[in-house]
Amino acid sequence: MIFTERRHLRMTYLTLQSIDKSWGPKKALDAISFDVAEGEFVALLGPSGCGKTTLLRIIAGLEHADHGRVEIQQTDVTDLPPSRRRLAMVFQSYALFPHLSVRENLLFGLRARGEDKRGFAARLAEISALMELDTLLDRLPAQLSGGQQQRIALGRAVIANHKLCLMDEPLSNLDARLRQTMRREICALQKKLGLTMIYVTHDQTEAMSMADNIILLNEGRMVQHGSPDQLYNHPADIFTAQFIGAPSMNIIPLYRREDGNSPTADICLGIRAEEITLAPAGKGAIACQVIQCEYMGAYTLMICALPGMTDTITIKLTGMRRFRPRDPIDLNWPAAAEYLFSATTGKRLSGEGRPPWATTHLARQAS
Repeated sequence: MIFTERRHLRMTYLTLQSIDKSWGPKKALDAISFDVAEGEFVALLGPSGCGKTTLLRIIAGLEHADHGRVEIQQTDVTDLPPSRRRLAMVFQSYALFPHLSVRENLLFGLRARGEDKRGFAARLAEISALMELDTLLDRLPAQLSGGQQQRIALGRAVIANHKLCLMDEPLSNLDARLRQTMRREICALQKKLGLTMIYVTHDQTEAMSMADNIILLNEGRMVQHGSPDQLYNHPADIFTAQFIGAPSMNIIPLYRREDGNSPTADICLGIRAEEITLAPAGKGAIACQVIQCEYMGAYTLMICALPGMTDTITIKLTGMRRFRPRDPIDLNWPAAAEYLFSATTGKRLSGEGRPPWATTHLARQAS
């Protein structure tokens, strides 16, 4: 809510209206519309093939939409080439010139656009210091680490002083530790320079930790648009509920209490693994059987079978927990942590709480 109020005070920097794109018979993007405020960090998130990179390339002007309109600072740029859109782009591969020094890689775009050379020295000094590359200007990219090469790519993007920056999975080639460092650096850079950032990623951890707002895509459609908190705590459907959060939200079919065999009106119960706790034997909301324990250091993931069902349930418990396969355990969770979804449409149901006549199959058996 705080972010929404702030957003109204800022100018809209980027607008997409009803963007459609097809590759032959395949619909890559279907009626994508959203606004991005000036200085906002937006992540385009989704699985491989969902259309997020195609959407980024349409914003950049590298691809043309079949239908729809792209506006930058209230100006229609739909038919303008990339060079006239005044934006910077960082690619997954960095796209550095291996035969050019760090200095020449940083200045390449300025030279290619024929900008005034008299300003090069000052801009180079500012950006190389900002990116911690000032002592490496005479080196070639092959002489640098992956993180330093990523800084060159970032520096080349921001040296042009464009306020709209597009990034296409820029950290996917880095190891986990370096990705975490670079996430912080990109966020700090974005805030310091006041950049409007559109950031493509398939990694929900990146999106959740970096973005002001997330646009979640699936099969070319925009599933949900909101803050990380909104997508995590108020998912619009089963896809969002299971894509956001690690591990994925448990989705369990509900059954009528009378016979335990008839599903409700296609209703599923959603519960996150971290909301589930162990209960004394016979006192839990549900009884199940351990399949596997995965000790992760700070927590233990337990995958359990629900007798009489093909579904499993995952529990996330702090610290090390020692259980063997087939150990029986009882589980509890707070009623406030329950989500209800339509099994037919996948949409979140607006009603609060589980229907009084609905139960899980195993809870009926245990009663």
